[in-house]
Amino acid sequence: MKNLLDITKILEGEEGKIPIGKAALALAMIADDSDDALVELLNGKDLLAVITRAGGKGEEVKNKVLRNSLAAAVNSAVITDNIQDRRVLARCVERALAGLGGPMTSISGAGMKIGIVRDDAHLAVAIYGKIGIPGLNVDHEISGLGVHYYGLLGD
Repeated sequence: MKNLLDITKILEGEEGKIPIGKAALALAMIADDSDDALVELLNGKDLLAVITRAGGKGEEVKNKVLRNSLAAAVNSAVITDNIQDRRVLARCVERALAGLGGPMTSISGAGMKIGIVRDDAHLAVAIYGKIGIPGLNVDHEISGLGVHYYGLLGD
């Protein structure tokens, strides 16, 4: 008999509420064919959520992560299109990318999935992906999380 885990039980924190950082990490790490189901589940728990992707190498990939995150968050109404909400999202992306400053990033190709979650004035951005190392037959996994509390203005 297969042991199936209930994703809501895994994600829930205190008082049955799903923490935004944990939700964003789950979005970034879930199998691609389950993207829509998890976004729908989180939306049903009064969280605004979206998934996007980015790839490239060096500064290019960092720029794409920021651009794609901004576009996805605004287009899906996770954040409103005002300067304060964009600034908060940019800070979250910056924190999530903090671990990607090493020398391997500048010579390696990376592909990342990005999960973005909002709860009222709070925002979280998580990334998960792989960096391909030239000359090796191995991809290194990477991840990061940026959370900002009480920063979003909304409508």
